Amino acid sequence: MADDLFSIKNEFYLGNYQGAINEAQSGDLELSSPNDERDRDIIVYRSYIALGQFDVVQSEIGDDAQPALQAVKLLGAYMSYSDKDQKELAEQTLKVWLSDPATQNNPTVALVAGIIYLEKGELEEAARVLHAGTTLEMVALQVQVYLKMARVDVAQKSLTIMTNMEDDATLTQLCSAWVNMELGGEKIQDAFYTFQELADKYNETALLLNGMACCQMHMGKFDEAEKYLLKALSKNASDPQTLQNLIVCAQHTRKAAEVVTRYMNTLSRVAPSCPLLQRRSQAEALFDKHAPSFKAAA
Repeated sequence: MADDLFSIKNEFYLGNYQGAINEAQSGDLELSSPNDERDRDIIVYRSYIALGQFDVVQSEIGDDAQPALQAVKLLGAYMSYSDKDQKELAEQTLKVWLSDPATQNNPTVALVAGIIYLEKGELEEAARVLHAGTTLEMVALQVQVYLKMARVDVAQKSLTIMTNMEDDATLTQLCSAWVNMELGGEKIQDAFYTFQELADKYNETALLLNGMACCQMHMGKFDEAEKYLLKALSKNASDPQTLQNLIVCAQHTRKAAEVVTRYMNTLSRVAPSCPLLQRRSQAEALFDKHAPSFKAAA
């Protein structure tokens, strides 16, 4: 059975969020059911969230919308909040939904919960809410969670489930590449080919270019990795993943300090809570804490 939303979903999964929005607004799109219209809207609003256009989501999804769209609205609100108390309030709403029989089995509610817990670093909670895995995307998020846990063995089991569900799906191919990168060795080259094939079949996106760059970095080819990352930067100059990878790559290619500083400043502006900056902040705090003792010893 053909999926009327294939192109929209595919653009979204490949990280071409504006492309997904454009596809959804195309006059050629014909949807056969209200469920398709809802799923189209979910992808569109998630694309706006990925682009940082949270106001669109908040203004267009009403309080009387279906639970799935309400969950997406909550995700947009959570991602837009910088205040810890506001984030905790959104999490409380999510917990109410997860315990309410009317919404607890909704796959979009579970998916949003998994995304938020993964964003927070609460990996066990993310794995718990995604455990049922009723959709391909839920299982794909399981794979990401298990890889974050350094449990590639469990991630492989989830990947097998995805393969049984839809082995040639873009999400399945992406997860296969991520698992192969984690496995290392010859599997890294397999991962590279997967990213390259997807880029050749569809379009080069920042997500795919970062995937190819990470494979090159794993193989110690930092000059090659930089080429892919600079191409990704030309597609999205404020993509946090690209900037983080460029900073790592610049250290290995011995770029001038001002180049690294430039990337770091941009990253601080667009993603101040990203993992790389958090680790840097923790390292600086440790240094400041112990530096006086070294001075005293000298």
